[in-house]
Amino acid sequence: MSVTTAGKAISASVASRAGEMTDLLVELVRAPTVSGDEPAAEPVFASWFAERGWQLDRQILAGTAMAESARGAAEPRLAARANLTGWYGRPCGRPVLSVNAHYDVVPVIDEEDWTDPPFAGTARGGAVFGRGAVDNKGGCVAALFALQALADAGVELPFDVAVEFVAAEETTGVGTVASLEQPWPRLAAIVMEPTQNAVVTANSGAVFFTVGIDGRAVHTSVPWRGEDALRKLVAVYEALHRFGDERAASCSHPLMTHLPSPVPLVVGKFQGGGWRAALPAHATMSGRVGVLPGEPVSAVKEAVEGILAEVADGDEWLRANPPKLTWDNDGLSGWEMPLEHPLVEAMSAGRGSVGLPARFEGLTTGCDAGTLRRAGVPVVVFGPGDLARAHSPNEYVLETEVTEAAVILANALVAAGERFVAGDWS
Repeated sequence: MSVTTAGKAISASVASRAGEMTDLLVELVRAPTVSGDEPAAEPVFASWFAERGWQLDRQILAGTAMAESARGAAEPRLAARANLTGWYGRPCGRPVLSVNAHYDVVPVIDEEDWTDPPFAGTARGGAVFGRGAVDNKGGCVAALFALQALADAGVELPFDVAVEFVAAEETTGVGTVASLEQPWPRLAAIVMEPTQNAVVTANSGAVFFTVGIDGRAVHTSVPWRGEDALRKLVAVYEALHRFGDERAASCSHPLMTHLPSPVPLVVGKFQGGGWRAALPAHATMSGRVGVLPGEPVSAVKEAVEGILAEVADGDEWLRANPPKLTWDNDGLSGWEMPLEHPLVEAMSAGRGSVGLPARFEGLTTGCDAGTLRRAGVPVVVFGPGDLARAHSPNEYVLETEVTEAAVILANALVAAGERFVAGDWS
């Protein structure tokens, strides 16, 4: 069945099920799945697949090779956490086109700034509010109802389709690492993240860091007799931001020219001291620095290490007590896909099915697509909602964004099937 033939039936299915989609999204938001504690949503997914007689598999993270790695060791409760793989019907041993959608969410640290309780899953004014609404449960719902629309339209595909609901994306990304241990071959992957339903074909990566400085505490009436760890950390902070500004000016990518920087450097956490009348003896900060597609993560790490060494060299105390740098992840490589790849063309056809022109963009957030691309899997990032609403108070996604994403995705899968049958896939 072609996109032209299936398009009307797909659109009709999604339109008729818009209320169901909102209800499911509300239910998922009300199942708190802060990274490290994802199991609350498992019954919701299990019920949805059971109602349709479709297969849902559970991959316990503790039983994987990933669990034996350093990254796996950093994650808690692996025996209670799982990736869930839901199939369009049941797998038939064919190549698999994977829709990857993380279902963990970030913690709530600013509940007083929310209008509604973060996990209330409030549907109001054509939007659903709550932690994870846009990142990434709106994407989860769009993926599920894309499959439902294909079933309602009677579409049979020449490959298997799996929706992989992965854990731990918001922390170490080990969910997708573990998913790659599954025995079936991946034809390609569509990673659901909020892109305003644009097709992301280039993604800068990121490496996360923590810098700690030890000083010497004294009473604040005689600060000259101690060493102010916080003040010294500020010097490192300023040097890193100068480095970030230099990279913003010198690094470029054709799909990210609309952005102030394709490789943002941000410090998201800054802590120091323990008492107002004591000079801070310890101070730490944590952040991220972007990595261009094609740029080695190791080169970015070396540059950051050089900056810290330069700051330490200019301070007598730090020469003897250098800043402690920890890399908090292995680093997500940047990646890009050629626009003529059949997966990219299929996603463009999906957008065309709802009257939208081709829209390719670059993305500056690290996500699981980098892990998949490094493993040789063709990949794009796509999904409903604006990334700027994620990780913030009153997070929300518009219901129309989710329904549009479902229609685009369903038609893109049909278009991918056409290209697969035609032998265009490589």
